[in-house]
Amino acid sequence: MTVHYTPIWLRGFVRLFCASLAIAAVPAPSVAAGIDDLAGRWSGWGSVKLTNGATEQVKCVATYFIKEAGSSLDQNLRCASASYKIDAKANYNVSGSAVSGSWEERTHSAKGVVAGQVTDNLFKLSVKGDTFSANMTMSSSACKQSISITPQGLNVDSISIGLKKC
Repeated sequence: MTVHYTPIWLRGFVRLFCASLAIAAVPAPSVAAGIDDLAGRWSGWGSVKLTNGATEQVKCVATYFIKEAGSSLDQNLRCASASYKIDAKANYNVSGSAVSGSWEERTHSAKGVVAGQVTDNLFKLSVKGDTFSANMTMSSSACKQSISITPQGLNVDSISIGLKKC
């Protein structure tokens, strides 16, 4: 019977190598690309189509605060014209591609919860409150962002906003 002797340093190396492989096999948390790029102040113009058929041009500013890199994001969105105002605040929590959180529009006293998906630089969200619901999409590149909101239960048919940061 032949006994094979493995040097201690080689056994340590094999254990370290196997541990490294095991760690490498554990997937890292998935973070949607570009979420951290939203941080900062964006400004631009939009239009609000009211249920009575009137359309208002609005000047808009959106500010994003990243609370945890790639996983928590606060959004303040303010738009105004001579006769119309939007003052919305949202908190988005991102886990992989799933988005959840809360949303509030202070001018119209509307509050709700947010659920949806984010892929690359596109958020597809659903907002639901006691007296309203809305579908919302946000897409962005390094310098441009578009926001589209289609509410139900408010006096607004649609909101379309184009913003720039650069």
